[in-house]
Amino acid sequence: MADHLTEEEQIEALKAWWAENGVKTLVSIVLIVGGYFSYQSWDQNKQLQAEIASGIWQNSMDIVANQAPGENLDPSQQKAINDDADQLKNNHAGTGYAHFAAMLKAKVAVEGNDLDAAAAELQWSLDNNPEPATEMIVRLRLARVEAARGNVDLALEMVQGIDSATHKSAYEEAKGDFYLQLDNAEAAYTAYDAAIASNESNDPITRNILELKIGQVPPAVVPETEIGDSQ
Repeated sequence: MADHLTEEEQIEALKAWWAENGVKTLVSIVLIVGGYFSYQSWDQNKQLQAEIASGIWQNSMDIVANQAPGENLDPSQQKAINDDADQLKNNHAGTGYAHFAAMLKAKVAVEGNDLDAAAAELQWSLDNNPEPATEMIVRLRLARVEAARGNVDLALEMVQGIDSATHKSAYEEAKGDFYLQLDNAEAAYTAYDAAIASNESNDPITRNILELKIGQVPPAVVPETEIGDSQ
C-alpha cells in the first residue's frame, strides 16, 4: 500500500474537505480581512479627527498668544474662541481639545463677569469624561466659580474627599478660601497650613501668597485639657 495519497486522491480529499468546510473558512477569511480594514479605517479616521481638532485648538491658542499683557480679549477674539470651543465640543467631544476649549471658554466668560456661562462650560467638561488630570483642574476651577456665584457650601463640597495628587496644595488653598468665606477661620488656617506643607512650586509668588493668607487668620486653638494630656 502506498505511503502517500496519489495526486487524484489528494484532489478528491481536498474537494471533500472544501464541501464540508469551505464556506465556513471563506466566511472566516472575509470577517478577518473585513475586520482588519474596518479597524484600519476607524484608526485613520480617529487620527484625522484628532488632527482637525488640534488645528482648531491651535487657532484659539494663537489668539491667546497675541493677547496684549494685562488686557482682556476684544469681542471679535472672544467670539472666535467661543466658536472654536463650540465646534470642538459638538464635533470632537471625544478629544482632550474639547475639554481644553471648554476651560478656555469658561475663562473668557469669567473675564466678562458671566459666571453662569463659566460654570456651564466647566460642568460640560466634568459631564463628558475628561482625563483624570484634566478633571482635577476642571473641578477646582468650577468650585471657585461656584464660590464666586455665592454657592460656597457647594464649592467646599466639591473639593472635599478628593485625591488631588499633585494639585493638593491648590485644593487646600481653595478649601482655606472657602472656609474663610464661611467665617470658619480655624479651618481656614488648617487648610492654608496644609497648602504650604504640600506646596511643591518653585514660584516664590505662590508661597508668598499662601504665607499672606495664613497670616490673616488665627491658628487653630488647642484646648488646655489636650495640652495637659500630652505632657
